[in-house]
Amino acid sequence: MTGELEAMEKRIQESIRPIINEIADTAILLSERENRLDEVRPLLVDAYAELKSVRKRLMFLYRKKAGLVTGMPEYNDFVNTFMGGEQGHDQEATLDGNLFYQLEKTIGELADLLVDTSGEPGQQTQAGARKMFLVAASNIGLASFDRKIDELQSIGDRSEEITDKLSKYVQAVDNAQVSTAFTLLEEAIAQVLTITEGQIVASRDSQRLSTQFSDANNSLGKSVQELSRTIEAERQRVSDGILADGQNFLTILIAIALVGALISLIVGFFVKQSITRPVNSLVEVAQDIAQGEGDLTKRLSTSETGELGELSSWFNSFLTRLSGLIIEIKDFANNIEHASKEIASGNKDLSERTYRQSAALQETASSMEQMNSIIQNSAEDARKAYERTQETQDSVAANRQKLLDVVTETIQTNKEMLNSAQETNARVVKGMADISDNSEKMAGIITLMNDIAFQTNLLALNASIEAARAGEHGKGFAVVATEVRKLASRSSKASTEIGGLIETNLASVTAGQDLVKDGEQSLEQRRLKVENMLGSLQESSNMNLTHIQQAFGELAELMENVKTASEEQAKGVSEVNQALADMERLTQDNATLVEENSAASSSMATDTANLARLLAAFHVDRHDTDGSDAGASSATATALVGDEVNVDEEELRFYSQPLIEEHTKFEYLPAKPVDNGSNESATDTEKEEPFR
Repeated sequence: MTGELEAMEKRIQESIRPIINEIADTAILLSERENRLDEVRPLLVDAYAELKSVRKRLMFLYRKKAGLVTGMPEYNDFVNTFMGGEQGHDQEATLDGNLFYQLEKTIGELADLLVDTSGEPGQQTQAGARKMFLVAASNIGLASFDRKIDELQSIGDRSEEITDKLSKYVQAVDNAQVSTAFTLLEEAIAQVLTITEGQIVASRDSQRLSTQFSDANNSLGKSVQELSRTIEAERQRVSDGILADGQNFLTILIAIALVGALISLIVGFFVKQSITRPVNSLVEVAQDIAQGEGDLTKRLSTSETGELGELSSWFNSFLTRLSGLIIEIKDFANNIEHASKEIASGNKDLSERTYRQSAALQETASSMEQMNSIIQNSAEDARKAYERTQETQDSVAANRQKLLDVVTETIQTNKEMLNSAQETNARVVKGMADISDNSEKMAGIITLMNDIAFQTNLLALNASIEAARAGEHGKGFAVVATEVRKLASRSSKASTEIGGLIETNLASVTAGQDLVKDGEQSLEQRRLKVENMLGSLQESSNMNLTHIQQAFGELAELMENVKTASEEQAKGVSEVNQALADMERLTQDNATLVEENSAASSSMATDTANLARLLAAFHVDRHDTDGSDAGASSATATALVGDEVNVDEEELRFYSQPLIEEHTKFEYLPAKPVDNGSNESATDTEKEEPFR
């Protein structure tokens, strides 16, 4: 049976899996095309809106520049040409008629093929659009999109013809703005046609994918129907086999059941007797603990063996642990009671101190407000005095600056005159220095000429020696060497004379430079005397005016210090007032918290007393847990039940009521263990949530 089911499952997977994969691939491609259409559709709307805007601007500019008026033949001819038809823009046109009408009509028809028009405007969703697209894909063939592409191509051809005609009008106007608008119109038309064609192509592809998706769905439906019929036949065959086997098995089962029932009755009687005796003992002890006086000191007999003996042992361990737990809870309740009393007493003292502190803060705030008013008046008077002093100081500074400007201008004029004379002397000195430098260069050249003459003389001497060695063949060369030696001698003599003349010129130039420098020093001395005289005048005037200005400056500084100190005092007083207000607010909050804590401690003490009263119903033995006195627990429980928490709430509200306007009730609820994810008992106070 299992093998047949596995074979059937394998055949199902082999027959359906290819169809499912094909449907998934087609759905992915269809989703991508739909996303592309969603992206292109806003671009088409924006591009067509831009085209209409450019068209209106071009018509306006052309009419303005050409001076056309409605009713003129030229105007009608231009409008007919511009709108793309012979009948004008107010007539319904065919593909050979109104260009913009046909373009808008094509875009609208394309939108009708892709958009859900069954709902209210603005209510279409992406899921609705996809659903309507699948419906349209099943009702509209690819021929519709092909026809739209042909119509769009016809519109494109027509737009080229119209733009050619419009270009003649634009050239006739010969205006830069009209030409620019016409260029934008051409670009807008081309952009709209391009985007529209892209959307039609994408829509056609999406329609084709939708057709494939529908075919795949139909194939899947047929396969599922055939599979259902096959499964039903197999199910009927298997059901018949199971019924036949079941009848045989039922007969055997009835016989086995009768024999087993007889054996079970015999064995059950003896087992019942061995189980009921210790169980009845366990029930009696548990009933006595639950309905009696809560005596947890009783224990079960552990003489039994097996599971019942182990159960008795564990039940005794449970009673021992429960007794220890109740003793610990009683001790904790006693500690909580003492702590709540101490908290209530502390809250009472804190409330009294808070009331006294609030009264002192109110008195201090009133005094600080008066001080702040006085300091602000003083600061205002200091500010006015500082402004008057500052105005006087500015006037003195202006007069001082005018006097210093006059003296400075005189000094500057004197400097310019002396600098002009110094510049003239400097140019003369520079010219003489240039002559001296050139003379030194000429001396160097003369030295070079002497060296050349000396070398030439040596060469001529060497040539004569070589000519003498040559004998008759060197006589002509000896004559030439003699003449060269004579020329070298004459050149050396001439260069010596030129050197003497240059030295004489250098001496004359040096003497002239000394005279010019002496004159320059004399001018410098005169300039220094004049500058010293004017400097003394400037210094004395500046000193007197500076003393006056410093006096006013010191006065202004004193007034500034007074003003600053007053402002800082006012600021400090404001900050103190703010701090006092914050302290008073905090004091009121503290009073509210004190009353809430008092209510919480009172509620906690009451709950602790109730807990002790409940625990007193259990009789436990401390020797079973820690070996302490057995009567201590009972005494503690009695003390907890008999004592009541004494909190003077009326006196506490007397001190707290002037500080608060609203009283927030604070709820104390019994602690509940926190689930920490472990199996251990959470008895520690850190694992509890005592408040909420």
